[in-house]
Amino acid sequence: MTHLPCETTAVRFERVLLRASQNRLSDLSSFYGSLAEAVEFSVGEGDPFYHFALLVPGDRFAAAHEWARGEFELLPDSDTGNVVFDFENWDARAIYFHDPIGNIVELIAHRGVEENGHSGAFDAGELCGVSELGLVGDRPALARRLAEELELEVWAGSVDEPHRLAFVGEKARTFVLSPPGRGWLPTGR
Repeated sequence: MTHLPCETTAVRFERVLLRASQNRLSDLSSFYGSLAEAVEFSVGEGDPFYHFALLVPGDRFAAAHEWARGEFELLPDSDTGNVVFDFENWDARAIYFHDPIGNIVELIAHRGVEENGHSGAFDAGELCGVSELGLVGDRPALARRLAEELELEVWAGSVDEPHRLAFVGEKARTFVLSPPGRGWLPTGR
């Protein structure tokens, strides 16, 4: 999926490829076609599962939340029941929902990032692209490869502590490195 109307930054996901089983491609195409200008999917084996976050302009979270509430069933925090997640250490707020095949999609807005000054109803065309992409595996090896091939460094979290996430790249443009078996917010899947 490619959509890049917002300002340039050092890290930018130019292309994200989602794999899905053949019988689910039309569901994904119609769903993401309404969220982005260009959509591309690839047929994969089995039923792959992804977690990723789409970046909302920092000053448009309330409007995006209102829009998403009308479009999707928002996923609550299992402890509080709240559907808005406030990440104070990132100066960000997020909401989560499932796409048609069960991927966990996050809409996240970092205060002061990609702000556009718009008012009124939110439109999917305001999404600034992919903000986070979850990668599961050997976190130290993943971090080394991202550093060697893309010159991206861990900026938060840890690759050395068991069950911790590591965040590579930069705020609002992040690879989230997870050990196998660790669940994603907010469902634990």
